[in-house]
Amino acid sequence: MPKPPKRQARGGRGSREPVEPAPVDPRVHRSRAMLRDALLTLIRERGFDAINVQDITERAQLNRSTFYLHYRDKDELLTHIMRDMLSELSRKSQPLGDPAERLHRTLADWFQHAAEHAELYHLMLGQSGMRAYQVQLRNILEHLMNRDLEGSVLPPQLEGVPLPIVNRFMTSAYLGVLEWWLDRRSPHAPEDMARWLGALTSLLVSPPAAAPRAPRGR
Repeated sequence: MPKPPKRQARGGRGSREPVEPAPVDPRVHRSRAMLRDALLTLIRERGFDAINVQDITERAQLNRSTFYLHYRDKDELLTHIMRDMLSELSRKSQPLGDPAERLHRTLADWFQHAAEHAELYHLMLGQSGMRAYQVQLRNILEHLMNRDLEGSVLPPQLEGVPLPIVNRFMTSAYLGVLEWWLDRRSPHAPEDMARWLGALTSLLVSPPAAAPRAPRGR
């Protein structure tokens, strides 16, 4: 009696069905979250340079072998945390509303995000900061600002200045103000910082003029 043909595995060669990624074990999520929280807590207490892997695993109440299943060293753990943080900032983009309102929400969300992740921002922006993440943070801000600056009107004395230069100038100024704000332990609310920076920005650029409304019929 002939054997029935073997069924082709899903996602194999010749299969038209996409291969679904294997779900991540919840224990992996839990271990990574525990290591992340342990590192952030230790950074607040001692600073990053004074921490080693043993400190992290003891605080997380995990074995060193568990740590090395996920990360090579504490720098790789920090890299993953910073990437997640910057991805979160990018997702907070507010695409709706008029340009002035979008700018205010972008700045307010950014300062709130920095307040929630102050230790990591200090690591990125400090004198011994991580250059790659400074650049990545600046690029995210420039992307968000570019959306808000599109169509803006420059004053006559700045006529001919390319918008990317204006964007870089403003973003660099924002980063400087943010560093000042963090160094002084966030002395003003994110909403206030957003309002004041928005007012300063309005001295340099004006939002695009609204299209004239058609006359209403009688």
